[in-house]
Amino acid sequence: MKLLISFLILVLIFLFFYAIFKNDWLWSFFAIIMIFVSFVPSIFRRYLKINLPFLFDVFICLALIFHMGNGLLDISNNYPIYNKFTHFFSASVIAFIFLILIFVFNEYHRGIATNTLKIIFDVVVITMAFGVVWEFLEWTTDFFFNLNTQPSLDDTMGDLFADTLGGLLIAFFAYFLIKRGILRRFSKDFKKHFENIIDND
Repeated sequence: MKLLISFLILVLIFLFFYAIFKNDWLWSFFAIIMIFVSFVPSIFRRYLKINLPFLFDVFICLALIFHMGNGLLDISNNYPIYNKFTHFFSASVIAFIFLILIFVFNEYHRGIATNTLKIIFDVVVITMAFGVVWEFLEWTTDFFFNLNTQPSLDDTMGDLFADTLGGLLIAFFAYFLIKRGILRRFSKDFKKHFENIIDND
């Protein structure tokens, strides 16, 4: 698994140098940010002592690579479905991260979410909201850098629909993960870490 993560990070680094080679300074900048984001799970393990599963690294790196392929390599120009898949996959990753955060906070602080269905509802709504923020960012880059990430209203609505599907997919699996106690076992390290922070305070 660590070898796969290293390979995916190398792909991001390669895309960074490719952006420089193309004189695409905007995506060179984005690539630097994405490379930093790819190391966030490792930073959490090393400095915050949170034992994140390595699948986090894989999914985050893949989401970043897919976005680089969409923006830097213009894959969606030849394969329009690629853009929707990128939104769907990224939204699923975001939804899963928020699912764990909401679940852990609910386990430690009763009252944040009243029941399992409320947790699932919150995950879907937050994922949709994240998709809206992403569309605002696309509009901003188009406006200031003369890009074309939002060629039409249909494209924007299709992206938001793909984001929503990603949130709904995670919500569907979340119900069974919570009911069978799998998510509780999976997130126990997060809960321990939050308990330590509160005890230290």
